[in-house]
Amino acid sequence: MKLPSGAVLARVIAGGYAALVIAGFVIGATGPESWRQAIVDDGPGCPLKATTDIDCPFCGMTRATLAMGRGDLGTALQYHPLAPFVLLFVLTLLVLVTFGRTTVLLNGKRPFLLLGMIGAIWILRLVL
Repeated sequence: MKLPSGAVLARVIAGGYAALVIAGFVIGATGPESWRQAIVDDGPGCPLKATTDIDCPFCGMTRATLAMGRGDLGTALQYHPLAPFVLLFVLTLLVLVTFGRTTVLLNGKRPFLLLGMIGAIWILRLVL
């Protein structure tokens, strides 16, 4: 069965993002301090934060991922209080999409559950 080109593109993009998350973790664990600092200073910014000055549900995750990679859970939790859970959640979603297992995500009420989890993360992030 041939996949529609949009599905292939989504899988490739999800795989790329999953690789970036893993690379951030590995750089945090093994990379030189100059690399970690370059990612923090010049890495991905948050478009929502830049335009509205409101943190998105994932603000602080890049720095938290780097901190978790080097084993500094306390610092990671300072950057994002739900960092280990969000990292696992996002990585799981990206892997599922990469391997075409989106039916696992889209059956029944799961899309609403996923959106609810992201919304809960955002609310907790805003009040913590």
